[in-house]
Amino acid sequence: MLGPFRGLTVLDFSWGTPGALATAVLADFGADVIKVEPPTGDPFRSHPSWLAWNRGKKSVILDLETPEGRERAEALTRGADVVMESFRPGESKRLAIDYETLSQANPSLVYCSITGFGQKGPLSQLKAYEGIVAAKSGRMTGGSFAGEIEREGPIYPAVETATWAASQAAVRGIVCALLALSRTGRGQWVQTSLLQGMMCYDGGRLTDAYFSRKDPERFPPNANAYLRRDSLPTLEYIPVRTKDGRWMQHANNAQNPRLILSHLRVIGLDWVMEDERFKGIARGGAALDNENREILREIILDRMQERTLDEWMEVYVKDGNVAAEPFIYTAEAMQHPQVVHNRHVVEIDDPRVGPMKIAGLLADLADTPGEVGGPAPTLGQHTSEVLDELSRRMPDSVAGNGKAGGNGHAPQYPLEGITVIDLSTVIQGPYGASMIADLGARVIKIDPTPERGSPRPIAQLGNLKTYAGKECIQIDLQRKEGQDLLHKLIAKADVLLHNFRPGVPERLGVDYETCRRINPRLVHVYSGAYGATGPHNRRPGAHPLPGALFGGALRQAGRGMPPPTYQPMNMDEIKSVSRKLMKANEGNPDPNTSQAVATAIALGLWDRERTGKGQAIQDTMLIANAWANHGEAYDFVGRPPYAIPDAECYGLHALYRLYPAKEGWVFLACKFEEEWAAFCHTVGRPDLLADPRFAPAARQAHDEELIGQLCEVFASRPAADWEDLLCSQDVACVRVTETSKEEFYLDDLHAQENNLAVETEDVSPRFGRYMRPAGIVQFSETSGQYRSAPYPGQHTRSIMQELGYNEEQMEEYREQRIVDWQDANPIYAS
Repeated sequence: MLGPFRGLTVLDFSWGTPGALATAVLADFGADVIKVEPPTGDPFRSHPSWLAWNRGKKSVILDLETPEGRERAEALTRGADVVMESFRPGESKRLAIDYETLSQANPSLVYCSITGFGQKGPLSQLKAYEGIVAAKSGRMTGGSFAGEIEREGPIYPAVETATWAASQAAVRGIVCALLALSRTGRGQWVQTSLLQGMMCYDGGRLTDAYFSRKDPERFPPNANAYLRRDSLPTLEYIPVRTKDGRWMQHANNAQNPRLILSHLRVIGLDWVMEDERFKGIARGGAALDNENREILREIILDRMQERTLDEWMEVYVKDGNVAAEPFIYTAEAMQHPQVVHNRHVVEIDDPRVGPMKIAGLLADLADTPGEVGGPAPTLGQHTSEVLDELSRRMPDSVAGNGKAGGNGHAPQYPLEGITVIDLSTVIQGPYGASMIADLGARVIKIDPTPERGSPRPIAQLGNLKTYAGKECIQIDLQRKEGQDLLHKLIAKADVLLHNFRPGVPERLGVDYETCRRINPRLVHVYSGAYGATGPHNRRPGAHPLPGALFGGALRQAGRGMPPPTYQPMNMDEIKSVSRKLMKANEGNPDPNTSQAVATAIALGLWDRERTGKGQAIQDTMLIANAWANHGEAYDFVGRPPYAIPDAECYGLHALYRLYPAKEGWVFLACKFEEEWAAFCHTVGRPDLLADPRFAPAARQAHDEELIGQLCEVFASRPAADWEDLLCSQDVACVRVTETSKEEFYLDDLHAQENNLAVETEDVSPRFGRYMRPAGIVQFSETSGQYRSAPYPGQHTRSIMQELGYNEEQMEEYREQRIVDWQDANPIYAS
């Protein structure tokens, strides 16, 4: 198979989704992935999505509880390049497949662990279920869902963001370890966790909280309207009901007011721009006062009911300047014309369910594209074949494996020596590049000069996360001199990242063909909303669109939302549903895409390591969010219903749900029958096991009755007591953390022991030293690099000097507004 990982052998001891998603990327791009399962199989085999994410792999049965099974595992490891595992800390050592043991047999082994909470700390032995991690880390109690549901208490998060982010952190960690291996001949231990993956979705609020504590007068606690229960969605991002009772999400980015003006023009509200009440709309919806904004909201909502959703979408696609998509579910999104055009969906013939549509390749690599393999294996399908072949194989030189002639010196940082030029804007690209900066790459952020408009005011604390670890230069790329300056940078760079709409890269001189002529080794990554070609390629996009398209918003909104298409609704009811849908369409699609961006960069770097050549790579918000909604990204005849939380977002069903306790709240996660049995015996309710209503086949039909029974159980004790009692019996039931995510990462003993929040390594001229999130992957031989964010144009002069410009030329360029920089002018000093 043609792909960056061709010839690589991966032993996958993991179970469930995080490891499966990671090794799916490896398999899709050429690795021979061998899934090692116990005699009973991966316990998650019963979920239909297991078939999607274990495509193209082999299955081997080994009983690691026996000496023979452990001996065979060690023998297999001698012929492997990578090992993936997801056991709780200490379990792999008990089974003699830990890094220390296996690396003795194969010193060049890259060994990757994905845990729930990390390798150490008081929470490390909790089960690695997304709901458990969300409950303990503050995701259920922070501001993300405030106002979505009227009730008090924590909210269940429907999209498994931590699982997705941790899986991609693992892939990037493996690539970084392989790059180091090719230089040193030595492998290393790569570690990540769902808890670390959850940090990707804090929106920069950890740093906000730090500054609010340090100087509350200068940095008051976040009073953003987004966190208020009664706030309404912005006009730019307004969800609307159409004539046929369906709902549509708009995403006309507030950073570009021209987009909302296009929306108003296309729907026939041109007159709004001339009305004295609404003239401020030219600066964006937030520029209107509250009264006039709400008047205009009703005007828009009323107008959108004059045509059906399909009619409006036809108008929008033809115009090409309005960002909007329908609220639908994942399988329906897989039929979207642009998704089909991009080959983001492939069909495999699975012997268990027949023709099955699944999400395709995570990134499009022009020269080494990879390929989605055949159906997921049956249990033990390849045992004889693999044991006969692999145990006789010694490690080859695909990844180095001691034969690469490395000099033995490990780099200080995983991506030390790599230079990335970041032309991307807003969140999806910039945050992806910041994660690469955390791995030690030099990332140079190219911002426009003030006359051309800054994409994001860097001085705002919330943007420190997307600029973290970068250098910043301001260039007017509309000018030839600005393009020439950038081309000098491109000649020295390893990666270029952008998310411009088609046509813009050519105009600015940063398209792939231009860059390739300057630097044939450049990895050129385009991360767009829709992609470079196809029926929607020129349309704008922002984070709410894939949230609406791929079902995350509808699932987060809960059962019964939105109301049936046939139900009459007055304006107050429409406004209420619009608000709830926007709250449910939380901010995860952007950082979901950032994970794919960072992985695409890693794929390109590893392929270049092997071939010596750069190439063009594309990923989209569409494919990234198909993968992020992994539990629903499949379709076949007889597909089971979507897993949708109840109307008030307590959880999915009685055994995976929030419950109020005598004091506080608990989250219960009994995914398997043995856990349910242990729960019943521990709480003194064996009668629930004997009740025919709650037998496996009947339980869903009697879910509300079982919820009533468990509500009574949990009401009898405080949440902390339930956690102590049930976790002691290995039942995943935890007290829900009452603090926000940012407070958890700053204050919790477990977070502190795992160094999840760190002080910046350098001193920001504007903010001094401050606390920021640590990296989401660690290495046994190299460290992360956690630097501060720059101020606008902070490095313009130093970068120009590096490129050979003298003082006179720099001043002349600044006077002509070709470049710009600001004086340090600290607004806060430590």
